[in-house]
Amino acid sequence: MASYLWRAKVWTLILTVLVMGLMFSPVPTVMAQPCTVHSKSFAYCKSLNALGSSLAWNLFSQNSTLEIAFTEEATTQGWVGWGINPTGESMMVGSQVLVAFWENTTSLLVKTYDLTTTLLVGSPVLLPGKVSLNYMNYSAEATGTTVTIFATLQLQPNQSDSLIHVWNRGPSVNLTTYQPSPHIRSGQNLQSVANLDMSSGATGALTGIHLRLKENHGIIGAVSWGILLPIGVMAARYLRPFQFADPLWFYLHVIFQLTGYTGGVVAWAMGLKLLHYASRPLLYPKHRNLGITIFVLATLQVLAVVLRPKKDQKIRPYWNVYHHIIGYATIIVIIINIFEGLHVLQPNHKWRRAYIIVLIILGAISIVLELVTWIVWFHRRKLMECQLQMHEVTQKL
Repeated sequence: MASYLWRAKVWTLILTVLVMGLMFSPVPTVMAQPCTVHSKSFAYCKSLNALGSSLAWNLFSQNSTLEIAFTEEATTQGWVGWGINPTGESMMVGSQVLVAFWENTTSLLVKTYDLTTTLLVGSPVLLPGKVSLNYMNYSAEATGTTVTIFATLQLQPNQSDSLIHVWNRGPSVNLTTYQPSPHIRSGQNLQSVANLDMSSGATGALTGIHLRLKENHGIIGAVSWGILLPIGVMAARYLRPFQFADPLWFYLHVIFQLTGYTGGVVAWAMGLKLLHYASRPLLYPKHRNLGITIFVLATLQVLAVVLRPKKDQKIRPYWNVYHHIIGYATIIVIIINIFEGLHVLQPNHKWRRAYIIVLIILGAISIVLELVTWIVWFHRRKLMECQLQMHEVTQKL
């Protein structure tokens, strides 16, 4: 057993080192270059990391103003938007944005919008209104379906040159209320946010690490909590009845549970780290609270193993009941929270399908092994009854 536990610890260490490397590996920096947009010269121009968009700007330190030209593709009924999040959070919520759309077939209209937390709950109505940032002289021009938003922003005297800016696009706008339709909540539409140093054109590491943390938090959590732990449970339940698998089932159970728990704790720590990027951590309370519940239940299971009574102790049957109930409850909560996390993160649909396929495969294997286990159990019970009857007959003779 010591050999198997040693291997489990080695794999756990390797996994932890790889995860930490992914979390804190440097993010490449791409510098901006001068360019001209619609006959206007800009000192800084660069392609953005999502939706094929680009941003050009001039920063005038002497009077604390910022001129921007944001360019993005749009449909003739749709909208494009760009703005800044003055809260310093690397997210859409809290941003003060400019949205451009066609007022008719020939002219574009630009409105200001305040993206509040109501965008994340229910069916919010997003209407134009006052924003906290001082946008001036904003307008929009189009070349075909490519729209460019021009604006001047009056910066505060103590405002940093490093700004969180966001951008996106949607399919339609209500021309009566000027309410834009929601954008797609997957893929690059959830990656259109960046931390940009307006004085140098350097893309900061904040957004890169933020997105990497989100992705690795989801992947490592799903694999560790959602795959390795259930396999460890299956090893204990379905290999234990077979004599040839004793004590192999126990070693496999310990290895999978230890590795899954360690990876899960790393993913949980990543989730805590993500809270540093949000001043409003209650935006996703269900996912957060379920994650805390999983961590507590899984830790109780680990402590239960350490405090496991011996087989001949009277309390052992009660410990078995406790261990099984907490274990199965943890798996159920894990599955629920993984789907909740998929809803929050909104990745490509292939990830949701992939995890559903994994659950189907594990479920199918469990059903087959459950049947085999019951057949073996009934066979052994019948054999024991036959042996008991033969013993009784022998005693009578």
